[in-house]
Amino acid sequence: MGYAYHPGLKADAERAVKRASGVDTVVNQIEELSPSPNDDDLPWNIYYAIYRDPFLSRYAPGGGMLWGHRHSGGRGFRSMDFTDLPGMEPAGSFPIHIVVKNGRVRLIGVVDNEGDKTIAGMKAKQVPGSFDVSNELAVEKGQRTSTRR
Repeated sequence: MGYAYHPGLKADAERAVKRASGVDTVVNQIEELSPSPNDDDLPWNIYYAIYRDPFLSRYAPGGGMLWGHRHSGGRGFRSMDFTDLPGMEPAGSFPIHIVVKNGRVRLIGVVDNEGDKTIAGMKAKQVPGSFDVSNELAVEKGQRTSTRR
């Protein structure tokens, strides 16, 4: 499962898995994202909005050392996981993944607390061009706060 930003990546991934020894069956649930210039730029704008926030920068690779990070633009940046962009991976991994499809944004991953989840969702919603933000971030087990009314 996952997302493919470029046509053909879904089939390439399936072929690669089928060649692995011991694999008999492959259920390919990768969703191909259709080309869109807005959908190419939007994740970068959300990426910067989230990872440059003083409260959320600790989730960035290197603990907020993104300030000088630049991207080359162009197709292929809608799912900010970077695992499918050889040579473009920043050091570390991203706990907050940004997936954009037709201007609709999904935030997927794990954060430390409800406050961080809320701030990440707010930052994504503030970026022009994001029509809808689905904040699917999970709060790390043991970090949930009870809400009493």
